[in-house]
Amino acid sequence: MYKNRLYIIENKTSLHAGSGDTNLGVIDNKIQRDSITDYPMIHSSSLKGALKEYCTYKHDINEGENFISYIFGDEDHAGKMRFIDAHLLSVPMRSDLNPYYHCVSPKSIGQLLDFADTFGIALKNKEAFVKFANYTGSEIMVGKGTPVIEDEKAIESTQYDFAALEEILGSPLALVPNTIYEELLKDLPVIARNQLENGESKNLFYEEVLPRKSKLFTVISEPQYLNKQDETRLQNAFDRFSDYLTGHDTIHIGANASIGYGICTFKELSDA
Repeated sequence: MYKNRLYIIENKTSLHAGSGDTNLGVIDNKIQRDSITDYPMIHSSSLKGALKEYCTYKHDINEGENFISYIFGDEDHAGKMRFIDAHLLSVPMRSDLNPYYHCVSPKSIGQLLDFADTFGIALKNKEAFVKFANYTGSEIMVGKGTPVIEDEKAIESTQYDFAALEEILGSPLALVPNTIYEELLKDLPVIARNQLENGESKNLFYEEVLPRKSKLFTVISEPQYLNKQDETRLQNAFDRFSDYLTGHDTIHIGANASIGYGICTFKELSDA
């Protein structure tokens, strides 16, 4: 048995969690994507590695017994926590009325609902989420106004509870049909990087990034089957991990930390 916690990850800066695949096209290094939806994602191994590095940095050995091995494992034992892939929930898209809209698709909301059901997590205002996930129209929907979002005219709708999603994702928010969403996600920002050797430029390469203000969701699970001897000790470790994760600090995920990419924050959905 596990206690499952649903977290929202927000990119404060552009993020490159590399897929590791070589590419002969214009983009040399692509980001990780879901094999089913082709949406950007972060593999659980990348997420776990980033969080382990962050917690190791944060942990003060004077606070007591080191809890890092309990959470993440070591050479002798597996970690107690279970980390799940992070999936895209929203992405910012440019608009004429606002700098950007937080944009979701029926498919991205559907994935959130599926995760919540799979891991037994109750969602506030679930009915509103279900309605978004069931949208089959061909136009971009917003709660107010008629903005142009990424060259597509949106229409105002009072049939959807945009406020329910804006509590989590921010305002303004737009519901984008899957077909339009998927096309826009094929053309994410690309940054040019310069490989140096002894101060000399040797190779210019290009990396795909997930833009800042994008949001993903993930589930992190803590076991409920602890024996009496470890129960208090491990529960303290879980509480400390949660405090670290949802504090005011930022956490780096992916490559290019030295140039400020991959700076993220975590928020538990129940606290959103």
